[in-house]
Amino acid sequence: MIPETVQKFVEERGIAFIASATLQGVPHLAAGENIKVEGADRIVFESWCCPETLRNVKGNPKVSVSVTTPDGRNGYQFLGVVEKVTDAAILDGFVPGLEEPGMPQVASRLEVRVGAILKFSVGVHTDKPM
Repeated sequence: MIPETVQKFVEERGIAFIASATLQGVPHLAAGENIKVEGADRIVFESWCCPETLRNVKGNPKVSVSVTTPDGRNGYQFLGVVEKVTDAAILDGFVPGLEEPGMPQVASRLEVRVGAILKFSVGVHTDKPM
């Protein structure tokens, strides 16, 4: 269960960083926005995910999602599993000369079932789940 104080913190920030990995363990970090808590154990956010993130969570849905204070010194880390990826918005085509080739054309909504919540800090901490 995501405590109310953590939910408030998350929704006041609105931005999250998501760490995923390939099946071979190669890590990748991305950012998303509009993060929200849904239900007792789910966080959702939207992102113009790069193809690497989407490939990773398709093959290896285990992720770490971090939400921090604006200075990045404190926050929370959510360990979980991406259970659902849906299209949130779709661009109406690539414009050569204006857009870099390979840029995402679909904004994705990722739904993560949270298994553990850890305090996140640049200082001394234990990494024990809350």
